[in-house]
Amino acid sequence: MPRLCTIFVWLLSIACAATAAAQNGLDIGPGGGPARAPWYSPSGLCFQPLLYASPLETTYGTADLIAFRRDWQTRQVFATLDDTTNIALSLGDLEIAYQPGLRVLAGRRLNEWWALEGSFLGLLQWAETRTRLDNTPNSQGTTGNLFSPFSDFGDPPLVGFDFNDLASIGLKSQFNNAELNLRQRLVTQPSLMQASALYGFRYMNVRETFNYRTASLAPIGPGTAVAVETNTWNSLWGLQAGGTLEFRIEPRFWLNFELKGILSYNDAAQQTDFTAGPLAGPGVTTSGTNDRGRITLGGDVSATAIWKFTPRIVGRAGYQGIFLDGLALAADNFHRNLQFMTSSPSELTRNSHLAFHGPFAGVTVTW
Repeated sequence: MPRLCTIFVWLLSIACAATAAAQNGLDIGPGGGPARAPWYSPSGLCFQPLLYASPLETTYGTADLIAFRRDWQTRQVFATLDDTTNIALSLGDLEIAYQPGLRVLAGRRLNEWWALEGSFLGLLQWAETRTRLDNTPNSQGTTGNLFSPFSDFGDPPLVGFDFNDLASIGLKSQFNNAELNLRQRLVTQPSLMQASALYGFRYMNVRETFNYRTASLAPIGPGTAVAVETNTWNSLWGLQAGGTLEFRIEPRFWLNFELKGILSYNDAAQQTDFTAGPLAGPGVTTSGTNDRGRITLGGDVSATAIWKFTPRIVGRAGYQGIFLDGLALAADNFHRNLQFMTSSPSELTRNSHLAFHGPFAGVTVTW
């Protein structure tokens, strides 16, 4: 065993000497001159550890394609079949899938320690509709046994709002985000890791529309149609702080982990239009609006793999999640009290939460 260790040390010394000679220009390149090591090679002798080196130069710009999902909302019920417990239509039936969007970022290093970055993430839109039909005979001499939330799903049933042969819900949602951040490089021991702190301003906008529709053949003759449209607006602006850990795995490959905490003021508002009348129309519409602000909390976390293709072109791919609380969501501002809806549906609910999350991939150009 001692002889094997000695042979191993000798072979390693020879390899290190050859590597050091090549990196100091002792190898012969084309034309008889010294061969230069590639730009992505680690510098120094064989035994020198691979230290952190940023993939970004003084100025950099990033463009990412994103695919985010809208998630984490309560699953409310909007129709039951035959009785109060047999759920026929709920918010969970809306299959909110991943939708494409865009992120762009521009940054510049001010000096060795500070960098200024501005970014936009958005153009994200979701739209889903679900309809339930039922043509079974009911106690009113017509067809349809779909019950509505306005009667607590038939407890007791209300003619004109229950005994529906059609019930439909739809949701549209939009999300946009803009940031302006100052990044500070932190002092760390020489290693493969670099840490930085981030301080900045953030603006987010969440806008939604929720639609509820029912149709009933009862009472016999005119029948009844009910429609509710609720719109909500959330304008969140405030401060954020966070940090980044970046690890240099090998000369051209990095892993980046970033976490941000968000404290913002949400200027929330809602508008509801409630319309009821005979199937052939016209219906009577009652409207209500309300707006009120509140302090909200949020978080932003991401993990990114970075590969430097050339000295100026850097590829990136990862996953990001944005979590927000204190929102006014359209479905949560659908109110089930019929007396309230037919007088002035102006109550504002602004304690909901959402998550926007999904993968991204793009490229950074740096110089």
